[in-house]
Amino acid sequence: MFSRKTPGFGCAAAYWIIACVLVLAGCDRKPATREPPPQSPEGQPVKRATAAPVYADVAEQSGLNFVHVLRSGSVDGAIANILDSDGAGGAVLDFDGDGLMDVYLVNSGEPQSLSGNPAGRGRRSNRLYRNLGNCRFEDVTEKAGVSGYGFGVTAAAADYDNDGDTDLLVVNFDGCILYENLGNGTFRDVTERAGITAKKTGISATFFDMDNDGYLDLFVANYLVFDPAVKPPPGSGVPYAGPLFYQAELNVLYRNNRDGTFKDVSEQAGILVPGHRAMSVAPLDFDLDGDTDLYVSNDGTPNLLFVNDGKGRFKEEGFLRGVAYNQFGAAEGSMAATVGDCNGDGLPDMFVTRFGVPSLYINGPGGVFEDRGAAAGVGKLTSGLTSWGGNFIDFDNDGVLDLFIANGDAHFMRGMRPLLLQNDGRGSFKDVSAIAGPLFSQPVNARGSGVVDLDNDGRLDIVLCKLGGPVALLHNRAQTKNHWLTLHLEGTRSNRDGFGALVKVHAGGQTLAAECRCPTTYVFQSDPRLHFGLGSNSKVERMEIRWPSGQTQVLTDVETDTILRVREPGESQRTTAAAGSQVKHFDSELGVADQRPQTIDHRP
Repeated sequence: MFSRKTPGFGCAAAYWIIACVLVLAGCDRKPATREPPPQSPEGQPVKRATAAPVYADVAEQSGLNFVHVLRSGSVDGAIANILDSDGAGGAVLDFDGDGLMDVYLVNSGEPQSLSGNPAGRGRRSNRLYRNLGNCRFEDVTEKAGVSGYGFGVTAAAADYDNDGDTDLLVVNFDGCILYENLGNGTFRDVTERAGITAKKTGISATFFDMDNDGYLDLFVANYLVFDPAVKPPPGSGVPYAGPLFYQAELNVLYRNNRDGTFKDVSEQAGILVPGHRAMSVAPLDFDLDGDTDLYVSNDGTPNLLFVNDGKGRFKEEGFLRGVAYNQFGAAEGSMAATVGDCNGDGLPDMFVTRFGVPSLYINGPGGVFEDRGAAAGVGKLTSGLTSWGGNFIDFDNDGVLDLFIANGDAHFMRGMRPLLLQNDGRGSFKDVSAIAGPLFSQPVNARGSGVVDLDNDGRLDIVLCKLGGPVALLHNRAQTKNHWLTLHLEGTRSNRDGFGALVKVHAGGQTLAAECRCPTTYVFQSDPRLHFGLGSNSKVERMEIRWPSGQTQVLTDVETDTILRVREPGESQRTTAAAGSQVKHFDSELGVADQRPQTIDHRP
């Protein structure tokens, strides 16, 4: 969380130029062929129809009454320790399979090393809120059995055992908790039995299929070894020491054994890079070669990009690919990356929040990124702010990804206003927070944030977690005639969640691309469904899905303003999947409370 420039900017810049040449000349692998930026049939950029954003905080009336509590408290507004400063997160998931996204929120605790008590003793429990439709929620925590324990930070959700139900991983500062979904509205703690045994200071986690065997593996990003004896330097003016004063933790990679258990393969997979204090991990196939890579944001040291060889072994290439440092050649306190194609060229880009100036890494030829944060106006718009959660979001469904940024003070219980930045479609962003709703003009000490369509109306909402405060649910009420399409993928030969699938949507001369992935950002997991804003296009002429299994599925003349559940063609190799290929169609024009999935036959 502290800015730390690397010595000798000129040297770093020189190495960067050399690295670009090396990568462009061809490193270990040949990147996939890229397509040119999409254009209209006339050869001009696709016209965009925009609408003024309107967000309203409806958390209280919706029943989402969660309050994050700092067990260590604060003195004169000062945050007690570095661990307390990082918390307030959660995840969205459809735990009961009704087509509505539910919300799981995580509470912190008291560091065991400070109290001598078991970590999290006397803590407020985590909460699971079941979505009833129409932005109404019911607290089902005790019934579901997921109140948690320990010093909680965040959560990740996925169907790790391919039984059709979404399971839940809680990330703690003293080890993770793995809850298996039993399919009846309840969970059971299978942490020890599953082999998730590392007792490290976890801060982020993501599920992904590292070898495309059809089963999701697990990467846990760990922070630092907390020691209460470590104090800030005299005269620093801050209440606790920065991350570089603490011993670093190593990250952990668990391989799915396909029997409900995991094995630690960190060393043989090549992800053990010492000396870093991770803040988050984001999965992405940045080079479009069909396997999932990993980007790890670090606090005060260079960020890491683990390039997957397709067989579950990784090579760290953050420096070579241009994503280890900011545009000034400095390793700052990075928080997290949000992934998406923000310039419409079909390649996944990254926006990285920081204690300092964020980076907008634009993916380019040869898989080399360029930090265009300053050119895009993001640096100026975030000046003086500490950014934590960051999310690509097409809030107005115009087909171009905008940005939501959650800000907050790292050392004191002082708020900073969140930002909503609109993408102009030409490489620049403008601040539209002034017309985004009342919360955007208020100081909020925010941490995790997630994007989700909670009422299935095609307009993306935001869950915003506040450090030591109540959660905010920003309901999107923007009035727009723009069209949209949301996809819920179901793998058969691939992993059940379809993580790693690449989808291309062709509509009105425009091509939109997105990867289905476990969408983890800073201490929050967003809606795993793929959302496409389509602007004025009322029909999708063609949609291509490249599944992790290697097969490609093509759909034509797809209706818009719907949520489609698309099942991968072919029989499953797992007994848990139902036979037959089908699409479930959720009609967005029905009342959400009465919304029921309609099943129609699909012949790819």
